[in-house]
Amino acid sequence: MATLHAIVDALGRAAEAGESVVLATVVRVIGSSYGGVGARMLVRVDGSTVGLVSGGCLESDLADHARRVHDAKRAELVTYDARSDDDAIWGLGLGCNGLIEVLLEPLAPAAAADMAALLARALDAEAPCVLATVIPRGAARTVAHALLVRGAVHAVGSWNDAALAEAATHERDALAAGRQGLVRRCGALDVALETIVPPVRLVLCGSGPDVAPVVRFAAQLGWPVTVVDHRPVEHAHPERLPDARVVACADPARLADAVPLGPRSAAVVMSHHFARDAEYVRALLGSGAAYVGVLGPRARTERMLAELRTHGAPAADERLYGPVGLDLGGDGPEAIGLAIVSEVAAVMSGRDGGFLRDRRAPMHASAGAVARAR
Repeated sequence: MATLHAIVDALGRAAEAGESVVLATVVRVIGSSYGGVGARMLVRVDGSTVGLVSGGCLESDLADHARRVHDAKRAELVTYDARSDDDAIWGLGLGCNGLIEVLLEPLAPAAAADMAALLARALDAEAPCVLATVIPRGAARTVAHALLVRGAVHAVGSWNDAALAEAATHERDALAAGRQGLVRRCGALDVALETIVPPVRLVLCGSGPDVAPVVRFAAQLGWPVTVVDHRPVEHAHPERLPDARVVACADPARLADAVPLGPRSAAVVMSHHFARDAEYVRALLGSGAAYVGVLGPRARTERMLAELRTHGAPAADERLYGPVGLDLGGDGPEAIGLAIVSEVAAVMSGRDGGFLRDRRAPMHASAGAVARAR
């Protein structure tokens, strides 16, 4: 998400500066790849780039193609086929054993602004959505995009009405495919469909020193972070927590009034004050937050829940994780912060946080893997 945010920002800046750019997007993958369908890189006229479509093995070659695409002002599809053990024909040493198709799309300033707005809409959504992209081959001479959000369609570029309507019928299948993506024939057009999952919106209830590493790790993932403090917001907060929005909430029971809590929200209770933490947990379990973590020993959380039950609070459900964090080992605030953010990332992606060497399913998320995110 941090990379996609950076690309949206770069597209917006290019549009404001009247600069044309080339956007490289992975639209189809067969076999293995680094980032999956939807991985992007923006290439500026001066050759500088934002984002990645691979682990670094394709970027230089794509930048060379991008210069030609920019000059010709015509989109181009570039294919890298490394399914053979010997990919010396490319001289790139990919070693990924997959086929990757990358769309190179020249964007004039107005088109860059439109694309930035479309991607920003996807990032601001409350649930995963699907971006449909016309691949320029066969009958298609130009690229067009459409964002499919639970039946609503936001189109950019020149679409055939029938093709757009047919593309919209594949929204559910595309969500099921996740980052593996789909390519479907819609009328005379090939249309690539990718799932864009909005970032986790992390809420931290507490503002002690151990909050800072959690904020820092989450911000590096592109997550918006809100820190809730029972005291009035102090001037020191912007200096200590520059990557977070800090809000005051004197009454934990009114947490939902201070911070929006929806299906993309994850909250961690860490104020180190038992009664206040209990009220935060009560409020969160009664909200629409998808994840509720509680810092502290298991016995403390169990005592908290027992006391809440005696006062008629909702019973704890599968959204509650206490003690919070994956079992990564290590000591100190940084190690704890890493364990917390890792668990939130796993849960919100529908994963169990295990070793990839033991995973037999594709690494890139499918609909089952983002079920909690929906």
